[in-house]
Amino acid sequence: LMSEFSAVELRTPERVYRGGRGFGEGKRLIAVLGGKGGVGKSTVATNLGITLSAMGMSVGLLDGDVNAPDVPRMLGIRPSERPTRAMRTLFGQAIPPPSRRQRPVLRHGLETWSAGFVTPEGVPPAWTGRLLIAGLLRNLVFDTGWTCDVLLIDAPPGTGEEIQAMTRDLPPSGVVFVTTPQDLAQMDAERTLTLLRERGIPVIGMVQNMASLTCPHCGEPIDLYASSTRLSDAGVPVLGRVPFDVQLSVSADQGVPLVLGNPRGPVALEFARIGAAVRRWLGDE
Repeated sequence: LMSEFSAVELRTPERVYRGGRGFGEGKRLIAVLGGKGGVGKSTVATNLGITLSAMGMSVGLLDGDVNAPDVPRMLGIRPSERPTRAMRTLFGQAIPPPSRRQRPVLRHGLETWSAGFVTPEGVPPAWTGRLLIAGLLRNLVFDTGWTCDVLLIDAPPGTGEEIQAMTRDLPPSGVVFVTTPQDLAQMDAERTLTLLRERGIPVIGMVQNMASLTCPHCGEPIDLYASSTRLSDAGVPVLGRVPFDVQLSVSADQGVPLVLGNPRGPVALEFARIGAAVRRWLGDE
């Protein structure tokens, strides 16, 4: 029956089903989550997306952080390049057919769309309340003309309305956690982990960002944080440990992700390991 209705889209006030499997037949949504802000979630999502694309996968990157949509700047998308045609609706009263869905912006091999394309830059969006948040997220995912097979969602931190709506109404096929190694950051991520398990959403693993710094004098790694095993003890595998690199933030500000700016460097090497782990999970799922 699934194949017979692959062109059917069913909408209810709470959910959208396209081809019987939400985002589409054979397609996957991967949410990149962090229990708290400031752990480098957008940086990880951007560089992971480019890495997976370089591995031959068809990848999209959705900037779903309503309050801090940073992905366009990280990808070097200038204001003049941003789509000028506004989203037609957030609630599905006038659903655009596939031929009229807004196409994502193409950059570095990624299909890209952002909540920042919907609201003016520098103006805090007035998206408050469950229905507004859920409507916006459904619109970003289902009324955008994605052609990719894997859609990464750079999600907001915490367990607020955005995450509640995302895990309830989309929902993701799997989740990648981004956290720094210390116990406080992992404690916050553990709260999100509890929500995911309550809703039956698989966790692929975690990326420990800013895990170490290479000493410029002796070349030995220096741990920037005390290492916590809180998430590992809860059964979340470590996909990779991204080292601290000043150039990572400089490249992001310049719109050149570091895996492209320094493709043979230690950060790019670690993202290759992380991308390989995610690709294996997608193949085994």
